[in-house]
Amino acid sequence: MEPHRQRRRLLVALFATAVSTQSPSPLLLRYADVLDLGALTLTLFFAAYALGLVPSLLLAGPLSDRDGRRTVVVGGVLAALVCTVVLIAADVGGVAFLVVGRIAQGLASGAVFTVGTVWLRELSAGTDAGAAARVRRAAAVASAAMATGFAAGPLVAGVLVQWGPAPQLVSLLPSAVLLLVGLLGLRGVPETMTDRRPGRLALGVPPVARRAFWAYLLPVGLTVYTYAVLSLTVFPLLVAGAGFGAVFALVGVSALLVQGSAALVTPVATRLGPVRAGPLAAVLAAGGCGLGYLAVQPGGWPWVLPACLLIGLGEGLGMTSGVAVCDRVAPPDRRGALLSAFYLPVYAGFVVPTVLALVSGDALRGGVPILVLGGIGLVLGLVLLGPGRAALRAAGAATATPIAPLQAPVGGTSDQLPD
Repeated sequence: MEPHRQRRRLLVALFATAVSTQSPSPLLLRYADVLDLGALTLTLFFAAYALGLVPSLLLAGPLSDRDGRRTVVVGGVLAALVCTVVLIAADVGGVAFLVVGRIAQGLASGAVFTVGTVWLRELSAGTDAGAAARVRRAAAVASAAMATGFAAGPLVAGVLVQWGPAPQLVSLLPSAVLLLVGLLGLRGVPETMTDRRPGRLALGVPPVARRAFWAYLLPVGLTVYTYAVLSLTVFPLLVAGAGFGAVFALVGVSALLVQGSAALVTPVATRLGPVRAGPLAAVLAAGGCGLGYLAVQPGGWPWVLPACLLIGLGEGLGMTSGVAVCDRVAPPDRRGALLSAFYLPVYAGFVVPTVLALVSGDALRGGVPILVLGGIGLVLGLVLLGPGRAALRAAGAATATPIAPLQAPVGGTSDQLPD
């Protein structure tokens, strides 16, 4: 099989897994409405997903470094398919099925996203002159495929939940079909980790990357899904409380804006380089919170749309620059472990809205806690602009890699960013 077809099949699996992880969002909101659950309970469903992600992100990358990429990714896609079936059956099994399904979904998707990204980059490698450009482009393409899946999943599911028959069944069927297609396609994708390393798993951040992790990867990771999940949980609940009716469809449109803009901005993130893209991601997230505050006021629901757009742009910049830094500062045999470590703060963002709802209580209805979260985004931007920038320069990772749009060939060389 030709290399580009192998990469395409892996991208389909990444896209399908991303669709399956976010498709339940409007359905969870429907259950919260039908069962008269509050913002705290709804955000707990998202936190359950993060609970499954933590062990997956810690173990999947190192496990693939030792035992190979293929075993981990194929097992993860298969598990994601089973989880989707469990969530479809939640109409019979109730809240217990929702919680168990989301935790297991976190376990499965964490493995696929972490290892699948590394696998794609390794499939893009070679010895010809264009190999380095292909590897750099693979990170942006992987981020774009996942972000597109994150957008398409809840958009389709939101429309089906709002206006389709038997929403608890039909809203998740498209993701189940996609996962089956992705699983079958992986049969033709070869293993790239041929140099096996038996023994204990190499967990944690490699020593050479520790400064870059704490000063850059940790804060930029927190800008990714902290604000994206806020826009898909707290925003629609408060907007509905302020009198807006078609809230399930609004969740789908919001997800389209967040994840669609995240996918489209990945080439820009690569052009800017991590030194510029990281702080800009934090500023955009903070701006999204400012518009989100306006959105949750009575009659302010149209502000949800530009708020989601800013948050999505910040997500795309943060995710792409973080993955690029992982590639540049980690040795090849620890790349999976460092990417797993980076994804911990990324997916910890799923828990933040739960904490916000728990701490804020009734004050959340006024929207002021959303502004506080925006202020935290500005603080993260200052960290990335100061200590983060210095750590990247010390690690030799403060470079911009100019690329053409995703559909065009990649060209150009790396240049050092100006001070």
